[in-house]
Formats: sequence, C-alpha cells, structure tokens
Amino acid sequence: MDTALDDIAFLANSDNRVAVFEELVEGPEERDEIVDQVDASRVTIARILRELEAREWITRSGQESTVTPLGEWAYEEFTRLVDEMEAQNRLREAMQWLPPDLLTFDVRCLRDAELILVDETDATALIRRIIDFHRSGDRIRGIARESAPALIENQWELTVQEDARIELVITPEIVETIQDHRPTARRFREILTEENADYFVSEEIPISVGIVNGTVGINLTDEQGALKGGLKTDNDTVHAWAVDLFQNCRRDARPIGPDAIIA
Repeated sequence: MDTALDDIAFLANSDNRVAVFEELVEGPEERDEIVDQVDASRVTIARILRELEAREWITRSGQESTVTPLGEWAYEEFTRLVDEMEAQNRLREAMQWLPPDLLTFDVRCLRDAELILVDETDATALIRRIIDFHRSGDRIRGIARESAPALIENQWELTVQEDARIELVITPEIVETIQDHRPTARRFREILTEENADYFVSEEIPISVGIVNGTVGINLTDEQGALKGGLKTDNDTVHAWAVDLFQNCRRDARPIGPDAIIA
C-alpha cells in the first residue's frame, strides 16, 4: 500500500498528473477532452487515469472519468500544501534579513505579505515605494535605522503642507546625517515645529518598521546595514507586534525639539 509520502510524490513529481487531476476536479470529462486540454500524449493520459483510479481518486465509466470525494479531498490538501510551500519559498530570501529574536509572532503571518526587493538597476525604486507607503494613510508611526533626503522631504509635505500625524523614533546617526545636509536640516527643523509631528531619538533600534494606519512595512537590511528590500502586510498579528515594538522603543527614547537641529 502506498504511504502518504508516496501519494504526495506521485503528484509532486509530474505536472501532467496534476493537470489531469485538476481537469477532473473541475468536472467529469471524457478522455479525448482531457487530451485536448493537457499537453501530454494519449498514452500518458491513459496511464495517469489508471493510476488515479487505482488510488480511488477517480471513477471511470466508459470514456468518462469523475473525481471521487476522496479525490477531491486529496487534491484540495495537495494544492494547499503547494500553496504553503510556495509562500514560504517566496519569503525564504527575505527571512535571512529579519533578526530571528525579533520575530515573536508565527512567521506564517507573513505568508500574504507583499515582498519588495531592491532593484539593482534603480537604486531609488525602494525609496519611492516607501514614500508611497507613507502617503497611503494619515497616521504614520515607526522606528527607523535608515533615512534619505527624499523621505524627510516627504515627511515635511505630509506634516507641514498636509495634516498627517507622524510619530517616529530614529537613531542618532540619522539625526547626524540630517544635520550634515543643510536643505534637509531646514526641512526637518520645520517639521519639528508642527504639532502633528513628534520625533524621538534612541540608540536601541533593532530594525526599521513603519505603521501607516493598519498596515505594517518592515525594512530588510543585511549585516552591513545595506537596504535589501521590504515587506508590507495588513496582518493583525504583525500589526500588534509592530505597535508593541514602536511603543517599547518610544518609551526609552528622547524627544527631539527644533532647537536640536541647526539649519
């Protein structure tokens, strides 16, 4: 008798078997109809139908084949497994850039997250995506280890020219970088005079995380601190994790006032 692993391997090792099985899950078909839909020889399809019948996943009456309740169950669970493996495979590269000690939630909460990777041909593409993310809501909270003049410019527009609420905890290195760029320093000082903007500084920021309304963005950086990409998700568990991380960092951070910036 075949084991469960044998049955999984039976489908996993042949695209043709999955294609024939899928055709029958969608409804009874005659062999000639399957031949028209699946890119395999008549002999191959006949063999697959015999193999599916031997597992009691289909029944055959003359030329027509019909999936059984057991077959529907097997197909549903197999495709669910494939979907889960595809999700974890898609996130495999991203996971190397997420500190494992920070992931206090089940990593499966990220299965539907949007993954954005740095485009080597367009160094500013990710910055533009972050700006679009920040502009997608009216309340922005987060902790940041990285910044750029374009991000400060966007935050200036959101707070000075518009009425978005921003609360950010940033590193001393970001403050120094802002201070060293006179136009950015002027913008940042103006932001700090707004009632709808609160900035804090902390040396203990483990990762960059943004929260825009109910959506979370997580920056992915390598061991050298180079930005490699980002994750964006609406998952409630990840949102609760991000809010808790932000609140913990803010609790021990020092507020930044306009007088701290020489513009």
